[in-house]
Amino acid sequence: MEKKSIFDIPYIRLLFRTELLSDAHMPETKTAALRGGMGEMLLRQNCVADRKCGECMFDKACVVRHTFYTQMEKKPAYVTGDESVGYLIECTDTRTDFRKGNGFEFTLILFGESIVFFNIYLQALYQLGMTGLGKDRARFSIREVSSAQGGTIVRGNEVDMSRYCIGTIRDYVSRRKEKLQSMDGDWSLLFLTPLSMKYRKEYMEQFYAEALVKGAARRVQMLDYYIGMETELPEFTEYPRIRQQTVSPKSMKRYSGTQDSHMTLRGIIGKVSFDSMPEECLDYLIAGELIHIGRNTSFGFGKYILRRENHGKQ
Repeated sequence: MEKKSIFDIPYIRLLFRTELLSDAHMPETKTAALRGGMGEMLLRQNCVADRKCGECMFDKACVVRHTFYTQMEKKPAYVTGDESVGYLIECTDTRTDFRKGNGFEFTLILFGESIVFFNIYLQALYQLGMTGLGKDRARFSIREVSSAQGGTIVRGNEVDMSRYCIGTIRDYVSRRKEKLQSMDGDWSLLFLTPLSMKYRKEYMEQFYAEALVKGAARRVQMLDYYIGMETELPEFTEYPRIRQQTVSPKSMKRYSGTQDSHMTLRGIIGKVSFDSMPEECLDYLIAGELIHIGRNTSFGFGKYILRRENHGKQ
């Protein structure tokens, strides 16, 4: 039997296409609203203990625990909070005003055992569309759900699970690595959403190569633990050399229904270019594109793309 790689983490990336059912105003940052709304729908549809998790006798069988909270049985020592690692939601559409019939897209990425609960997520997101997103309750329908490898899985009321094609992070890293190494130019990371990460016990106000690489490695390790594979963090001998960077602070406001309060999540956004890219770091930085890095990833933070570009081009 082939020995398992630390990147042998199953995943599926699902693109949701929606249609607004009436004119609506929506949040600029939709990821937190989608996550919070999905969680609320999961609780409404599945909770049998009046949301009193500490008193519930069905904890191990709880659908919400397996889908929304996706808790790990064992955790790396540095994971001290309740990290939801089984899924990510991505939405980079910042438009706020929509007319009836307009649509927006978002991506749901499922990892490990979360993959088998697709229809639970789908039901919750469908119900969220009927209930409405954000404080203005923007109602929408799900027109289509598709995956990159398998094509259209959901269209209208029809579901075709034969097109539910599952890959691994190793597959993703291999494809992206081959493409990137066939290109010329300097390596760079472009952050599409804020990065919230500590370096030497302080929240970063600029990018540090060591922090970025180790952040990606920690995220891979967390997912390994999530699928029951207790792996060690690699010891890197060198890191990419930063040539230049542009960075600015970025914040996102969200409402927590659990705590009944508004909160602000903060991070940095921008681009960092490198003079070098050590082979031992490359696989982890490629994986980080898919799995995000840093804190608050379940709210969409830490999404970036790794690029090759000629000197002086943006």
